[in-house]
Amino acid sequence: MTVSRKTLLIVENDAPIEFSVGDNLLDTLNANKVGISQSCGGNGSCTTCTVLVVEGTDSVGPRTDIELERALERGFKENERLACQTALCDDLKIQISNPEAHDQWPI
Repeated sequence: MTVSRKTLLIVENDAPIEFSVGDNLLDTLNANKVGISQSCGGNGSCTTCTVLVVEGTDSVGPRTDIELERALERGFKENERLACQTALCDDLKIQISNPEAHDQWPI
């Protein structure tokens, strides 16, 4: 059985990242050494791993119950997601909401 590989692009980072359908966004970013804030260990309580889905809003899974709760509390836009709670389904492009992490990206 072949695993379907898809591509994640990040605004201001030219290197595409490959992932498998169903992978978690935060895990994928961490595995590729992409700097993103994360203070709660991926539990969805701190909301520091917020990203904006710039292209491919249908390319991520539905919000988890935890993310739905945070989105309602904090007034998230429809394309604003918690990386720790987001399953990847298809090619997409994101913008990481914490710009101070950008200097950690591999060059």
